[in-house]
Amino acid sequence: MTLDLTQALDQAKRSEAHLMAQYAVTLVLAESASLKEATLAILRGIGESLGLQLNMFWRVDEQAGVLRFVDLWHSPKIDASEFIEGSRDRNIHQGTELIECVWKTGKPLWAWDIGAATGFRRAPMAARVGLHGWFAFPVRKGERIYGVIECYGPEICEPDHEVLHMVADIGIKVGQFVDRKETEAELRQVEVKVQEEARLAEVARVLGDIAHDIKNMLMPIVSGASLLEEELNESFDRLTQPVTGAVTRSRELTKELIDMIQNGSRRIQERVGEFADSIKGHARSPQFAPCHIAKVVASVYAILRIPAAECGIALCVDGLDTLPAIQADESQLFNAFYNLVNNAIPEVPPGGSVTVEGRTEREGQSIVVSVIDTGKGMPPEVRESLFTYQAISRKVGGTGLGTKIVKDIVDAHRGGITVESKPGVGTSFHLTLPVEAVSPGDQTP
Repeated sequence: MTLDLTQALDQAKRSEAHLMAQYAVTLVLAESASLKEATLAILRGIGESLGLQLNMFWRVDEQAGVLRFVDLWHSPKIDASEFIEGSRDRNIHQGTELIECVWKTGKPLWAWDIGAATGFRRAPMAARVGLHGWFAFPVRKGERIYGVIECYGPEICEPDHEVLHMVADIGIKVGQFVDRKETEAELRQVEVKVQEEARLAEVARVLGDIAHDIKNMLMPIVSGASLLEEELNESFDRLTQPVTGAVTRSRELTKELIDMIQNGSRRIQERVGEFADSIKGHARSPQFAPCHIAKVVASVYAILRIPAAECGIALCVDGLDTLPAIQADESQLFNAFYNLVNNAIPEVPPGGSVTVEGRTEREGQSIVVSVIDTGKGMPPEVRESLFTYQAISRKVGGTGLGTKIVKDIVDAHRGGITVESKPGVGTSFHLTLPVEAVSPGDQTP
């Protein structure tokens, strides 16, 4: 009778411990926002409820095919530092540890004495800190194994099937928690992506509206420039010969200004269209065709010659006519050289110059085009940020993005760009471009 009562009390204590372990884990899962936050509390709850000494959690790295250490709990009654350090940096591969059987089969496993168990490489370390009993169980949902929790006790024990059944249930609860948190994280990522796409769509819509409005506003300017050109031509033709000779320069200047207005308006329309396409994810790749650098630079100078002259700056060229035609996107190269020359003009004092010069390299396989000014030069902090989004602009109202745009264009042509600058002397940009179009897999010249 006394024996039956003792057994009943022992059974009641074990059942209470099992319930406490399950309750502790359930409470942790209900209150935790992430697995990282929950792991230590889960290990402590199981350990303290079942009188264990040390518990460890290993997470499955499916891509690498290993179990990776995540976290552990140990009783303050033991000094497990050696065993902890020996486990912390370890990755367990399938077939190398007793724990991998749990990972492979997806079932709990009990070792009554880890010192006598085969396939347990950490057994000597465990024995030295007084760890003998061991069991492990999978963290799972369905057939998917998310990790393995292993538990250590101070005594050699026969397998307790009730404990194994209980921890298997805990493993399923934790697995469902992990699966739910991963699903929530994936949904948040999808939500962020949808919000970002919606934001970009709205930006694209607004930019499209702006592009449409700019086009409409430019049309009267272009039409007005054409009508002005016709009116001026008729007026000049009606002038007498002596007067015509006196105003020849005026006629040439007005023609130049009208061409600048018409060409500039057209390029603005094209550029705004490119911005809209880029926002919508349809950024135009370079349209390679035979391109003459001398022609591109002449187009840039045609627009910038007058503002340069007003500042007393000479725009010069050297060696461009000797350069071979290259396979390039003329519109993009125009934008690149326009940015470089336009940025240089405010930096050059009156009487200075901006020169675009060219030469061939690598036995004619590439060309180097340099934009050289006699300006103020740049301090190191400005020079080092030139080709990034953190570029520093010294122009009033400038964004600093001009050189980043140039770098992107050169990269799209599989070329290279460097800069030399000395305060008080000037700045030189050197653009290296291949003569033939280079595929993405080829090396940059």
